[in-house]
Order: sequence, then structure tokens, then C-alpha cells
Amino acid sequence: MDIKEWMTPQEKQFFDDLDSEAENMLQGARAFRAIFDDFARLADHQSRIKNIEHRGAELVHHLYESLNRAFVPPLAKEDVSGLASTRDDVLDYINGAATRLAIYDIGRPTKAMVDFADLILKAAEQLRAGMTAVRDPRAKDAVMSCTIEVNRLENEADDLLVASLAEAFQSGDPMKVIKLKDIYEDLETVTDRCEDAANILEDIVVKGR
Repeated sequence: MDIKEWMTPQEKQFFDDLDSEAENMLQGARAFRAIFDDFARLADHQSRIKNIEHRGAELVHHLYESLNRAFVPPLAKEDVSGLASTRDDVLDYINGAATRLAIYDIGRPTKAMVDFADLILKAAEQLRAGMTAVRDPRAKDAVMSCTIEVNRLENEADDLLVASLAEAFQSGDPMKVIKLKDIYEDLETVTDRCEDAANILEDIVVKGR
């Protein structure tokens, strides 16, 4: 049976709103990764990320309004609010990292920053795919595959944080260490929030929606 045949109009709109938020989060991850392909235009990239983050806040607000109006939402309220909140956190920390890059005037990005950006983009892509799959109750395996990959990427980010901080401390420049530590920790937190969102998707399919 096609998804359109079993979903009510209200349910379809609800999932469409969740999809829009997931897509906006992915756009934020792509915009952050683009910084390192054209670092000279950091201010332009930062401005774009800020706009995406604002759009994300609007989408979350709309989701909460829809949730409050829904007589019987297609997902548990705690799952919807959790997804909305954690994905909003992803954009908040991406925006925070981009802002730090600008105000800290680091000169040029480190390899670790590029590696973090790659991990974040991959995690966002998996969350986007997982959100698409969770609409279909037959796609449990696809959702679980996405969540497992996000968890793996988060573990990779944990290892990257340890290695990147160790390298930063070897520089012998206290101010540089402080700047890099702030940026790296923001970026690792992005992957933590991605994992939180993946865990909620996993809970949804385990509960059978």
C-alpha cells in the first residue's frame, strides 16, 4: 500500500513538517561544510548558516503548534518534541561553531575542523534519510540502519575530539588552545545531538510508531 493511501491528511502534514525540519538541518550541515571549501568567504557562509538556524527555529515553533492542535498525533508527543529539540540543537551548535570561527580569527581552518564538518554532514544525511523512512511502517530496517550509522559517526567524532585536542595542546600557544578547544567541543556536541535524534528515531520504530 502506498503511504498516501493509509495516512490521513493531518498525519501527512505532520510528517511533511518533520521532513522540512530534517531537510533544513541538512542544509545547515552542508552550509557549514562549504565554509572549508571557500574559507575566504567565511562571513557569507556564516550569514547563510544564521538564516538557516532562524528558519529552523520557525519550523520547530510551527511543529509545536501543530502538536498542540493535533487531536491524535501520529507520533508520541515526547518523540516529536524530542526530535524537534535535538535537531534544533544541531543547528544551534553549527551556528555557534561558525560564529566562533569568525570572531576568533583563526587564520585558516585545521584538518580536524574539516574532518568534523565531514562527520556532521554525513550524520545529517543519515538523519534526513531516517526521517524519510520512518514515515513508512514497513521501513524499520532502513531507519535502524541510519541510526546505527549516526551512532558510529558520533563515536568517530569522540575519537577525533581527543586527537584534535591533544594536537592543539602541543602548539604551546594558550590562546590558540582555548580557541580551538571551544570550536572542537562545539562540533563534537553537534554529533552528540545527531546521536540523540537518531536514538529517538530508533525508539519510534521500536514502539511501532
